[in-house]
Amino acid sequence: MFRRNLKIAVFMGCLSVLMMSCAEIQEQKSFRKLTIIGTADLQGTLDPISVKDDKKPVGGIARIAALIKSVKAENNGGVVAVSTGDDLMNKYFHAFKAKAIYETMSAAGYDLYAFGNHEFDKGPEVLADGVKQSGFQCICSDLHIKNTPLDGLCKPWLIREYNGLKVGFFSLMTENYPFVTSGKDVKLISANLETARNSVKTLKENGAQIIVALTHIGYDQDIEIAKAVPEINVIFGGHSHDYLNKMERIGNTLIVNGGEKGTYLVRLDLFADSSGKLDMSKATHQQIPVAKDIAPDPKISDILAAYQKDFPPAIVLGRTEVEWNLSKEAIRQQESPIANLVNDLMRQKFNADIVLNNAGAFRGGKIYPAGDVTDAMLKEIDEFGNYAFMVELKGSYIKDILERSAACFDEGGLLHPSGLRYAIDLKKTAQKLNTDNPKQLSATVAGERVSDIQVPDSAGKWVALDMEKNYRVLSNSYMVNQEGDGYFWFKRYGKNPNNTYSTFYSILADFAQEKGVLNPGKPDNRLRIMK
Repeated sequence: MFRRNLKIAVFMGCLSVLMMSCAEIQEQKSFRKLTIIGTADLQGTLDPISVKDDKKPVGGIARIAALIKSVKAENNGGVVAVSTGDDLMNKYFHAFKAKAIYETMSAAGYDLYAFGNHEFDKGPEVLADGVKQSGFQCICSDLHIKNTPLDGLCKPWLIREYNGLKVGFFSLMTENYPFVTSGKDVKLISANLETARNSVKTLKENGAQIIVALTHIGYDQDIEIAKAVPEINVIFGGHSHDYLNKMERIGNTLIVNGGEKGTYLVRLDLFADSSGKLDMSKATHQQIPVAKDIAPDPKISDILAAYQKDFPPAIVLGRTEVEWNLSKEAIRQQESPIANLVNDLMRQKFNADIVLNNAGAFRGGKIYPAGDVTDAMLKEIDEFGNYAFMVELKGSYIKDILERSAACFDEGGLLHPSGLRYAIDLKKTAQKLNTDNPKQLSATVAGERVSDIQVPDSAGKWVALDMEKNYRVLSNSYMVNQEGDGYFWFKRYGKNPNNTYSTFYSILADFAQEKGVLNPGKPDNRLRIMK
């Protein structure tokens, strides 16, 4: 009897374990897997990036393609590859417009595309020509495209089925779009929040079970959208150039970001039941390094090689009828026509009140003769590639900043302005900084070198800088974020900071290609040095 009972107990135990295993297998089968992979802010970086550290990822579209192919093979029918914009930039864009970048991205396996602001840097006509040659579907939920070159080339929303799941997609463009690009007749039609709410409503009404927002608005704004529109399941973001070490979760919304320059492929694996309800506990996030040991996809390598073969020895962007003097003396000891040109173009492009850029941001160190303006020439001048940053600053802080400039005469910290003019008297007392604690700089001597600070009023008449007024001031990331050359005021007192993700190079290159001629003007006394 004992043996019989023991056998029964063992049998029942095994049966119980077997039933549990079957239940677990059945549970796994009941879930449907959706994998989202992609990048953001590729910036035309189709070639691998040169790095000194062997452990760092190198990127390159051929390696990205190999990874996309591998992931799609894992989950056949359940993978979507996306880009959230700012891919049309740099040498391939200037040489071949959108064709090279979009052809290689399409061949690499990208499925869905949300525009960034830089897609419009050469205008919607160039973008439209590129989209026509691409193989991915573009989404532009908050852009007015009717009767523009993009009419019929992108959708306001989209629903596609993956492993039996109806997945709805919409896009969001940065609200700074009117100020940071050349959209022409393609206008932003609504604020991000309004677009998100309307898109979710439409997608739900049309049967979407899972809703994915492809955004080019920046990580901070992604967080705000997730809080305000909890029906969004996934936000795949761009514009802030941030790789997230782990996915962010706000309520039932998961947030990832595509980073920049394609050094990682971002992967998000989701599991949902047949009704489309996601199991958040099963979601996983990876940043897959686009590393040297990944074999490049041969098809993409061949496409890229053909474009590389067609590169001209120098990419001619335009021409100049006068020489460009980028010598140290011309940039650090006097008003510079080249700095004036760059700063004026920046102020015009971003609708800033004032532009202030340090002399050290302008490189090259020589005189460029009249003739062709080339890609290589502009890369030399913009050696550091710092982004243009906008902040709001009170007039009194601008006065302090200009005193810092006056103390940096003949150094990289001398400031070249646009939308402002001022005088420096080198015989007077210079500002001094307390540098004992580099993380908490302060002025121990205020300085008395600066005078006659003027800005144009609404009628264009020069008037005195208002010490109590807030001005929209554009500078570069070295100055604003890193307190470069001791300029701590931007970071400490600047309000509403906004990274345009544009560089001297991109601004000059776009203007040169659009206008053909890039002539610096004569000095206009915006910077007067009294010795």
